[in-house]
Amino acid sequence: MSMKQNFLEDMALWCYDSDTHEAVIVFNGDQDNLRMLNPIWIVNMSAADINKLYRHDIFYEDKEPHQAL
Repeated sequence: MSMKQNFLEDMALWCYDSDTHEAVIVFNGDQDNLRMLNPIWIVNMSAADINKLYRHDIFYEDKEPHQAL
């Protein structure tokens, strides 16, 4: 299965879910959230999508900064 390309235009935020150990991209509107268990999936995104993630800080619980960053 290939990674979607140029799909983050409606991204609201992204966060680290310390319960499931996934990065979660949250979208505005009715679009389903994207959950990534393996961070290597990010390298398969388009350059535009990677830049969008870079420009948004990732939210995480105070107890998990070493996992999220």
